[in-house]
Amino acid sequence: MGILHGETGHQAPLAAPNGHAKPPPCLAGMNIYAKAQEEYGLIKKVHRTLAPTGCTPDFCQAGRMTRIHEPRVGRDRPLEEIQQEAVEFLRECRDQDIIESNELLDQRIKTALVQIMETSEEKIVTDKQGNQFQGIAGGAWEQTYEELEYGLRAAWRNSRRCIMRSEHMHLALCDLRRVTTSREMVHTILDGMVKAFNRGRILPTCFVFPPRLPGKRGPMVWNTQVLQFAGYRQADDSVLGDPANVELTEAFIRFGWKPPRKRTRWDILPLIAMAEGDRPYMAELPPELRRTVSISHPRFEREFREMDLCWVMAPALSRQGFDIGGNQYTGSPFIGWVMDAEIGVRDLADTFRYNVLPEVAQRRRLSDEPDTPFDSLQEYLTLVALSRAQAELNFAVYYSFLCAHVMMIDTMTSSIKYQNYDLDRQAVVGYRLPADPYWLAPPQGSIVPIWHQGGLPNYQPKPMICRHVQDPVKAWERELEQKRREDAETPS
Repeated sequence: MGILHGETGHQAPLAAPNGHAKPPPCLAGMNIYAKAQEEYGLIKKVHRTLAPTGCTPDFCQAGRMTRIHEPRVGRDRPLEEIQQEAVEFLRECRDQDIIESNELLDQRIKTALVQIMETSEEKIVTDKQGNQFQGIAGGAWEQTYEELEYGLRAAWRNSRRCIMRSEHMHLALCDLRRVTTSREMVHTILDGMVKAFNRGRILPTCFVFPPRLPGKRGPMVWNTQVLQFAGYRQADDSVLGDPANVELTEAFIRFGWKPPRKRTRWDILPLIAMAEGDRPYMAELPPELRRTVSISHPRFEREFREMDLCWVMAPALSRQGFDIGGNQYTGSPFIGWVMDAEIGVRDLADTFRYNVLPEVAQRRRLSDEPDTPFDSLQEYLTLVALSRAQAELNFAVYYSFLCAHVMMIDTMTSSIKYQNYDLDRQAVVGYRLPADPYWLAPPQGSIVPIWHQGGLPNYQPKPMICRHVQDPVKAWERELEQKRREDAETPS
């Protein structure tokens, strides 16, 4: 895995002072090294553009959730990089028969290069190594529906942190590149989300708005997920609702959202989006999307009913961006279905989220010393009780979604499907999918088979899904402040 951790995505950390790859001294190590180099060669042959993974030969960030030097949408990038990535993406489309002939490929390349040049501007640019300098920032080009659809699916397949990539060919494109107002952004997202939810038979769908141009922020969604709960900071510094969303909830209130008169842990936030050059627009979610799944348990009905737990029906990430052929799609929310552990082991269970495991353990008397207050248990007894509570909560989540007829996949099935897809694909192309073990291994640990696949290669091809450079709320607040300064300087 190590030789694929280069700063540019294709440097080898096993390097001698002269810059050449330095093989390990023992025979076993040399065999591993040779196989890794062979795999790396196949990867480079197929994936013409490899992005930084955040690691360098001197500094590995594999254990970090958020890493420096990872690609993000929202930066002005050198014209040459944009042109190169456009050409390489179109050649990949030709390899996959998305473009039907070499003559059409030549025509598409010429058109793309002209459009990129026409929309380029002189700016401070950031190259793939993170260096900044004055230069020409590459513009955007118009991809065909088929090219964009392939790019989205390839970006999902290339997503090192996703375990459900076996389904990438089922991702549907909702092409909204014609939408240029915030109001229409919000309404098209909500209308499309209802259709994609499909009464519980979820159709994975990405809603794509116009690509960002140099010097612009591009269209953006304030919500981190379209479906998410508010978090209210209380006078005693506790949180009612989801602690992950406290700052976002406060920003929504500043913008004008009025929470319910009687606030609860499960208040659904509205949706706020902003098109390029337009002020943000807010709307409440329709009833079809506000519905939640009540968490119940067939053996512990009373206890779970008294805990009053629930969750939204589907994950719909809305602050991620897509980097496809040099185009940066900053507004591209997408909906899929959820894995049980995302809710039962993380969202409801993490100590910095809803932290319900101690309550589950106490109500079900899962400790070996049930009459001892939970906070007073010895550490090993706490671990036993929390482990039992985690298993029961995760089962309750899956059981509840099953009863509600809302699509969900369990951790074991998703792990097996990923491994089978990865191995079947390796048999055809000769190398494994890119993988970030920190994210890919489910939180239940070694009882899930994929946990043991620690030797998977960590590289990042493009097209790719990535984070934003800017927080959309702060970006809007900066725009407001800039406008205030300009108004103050303008003579009356």
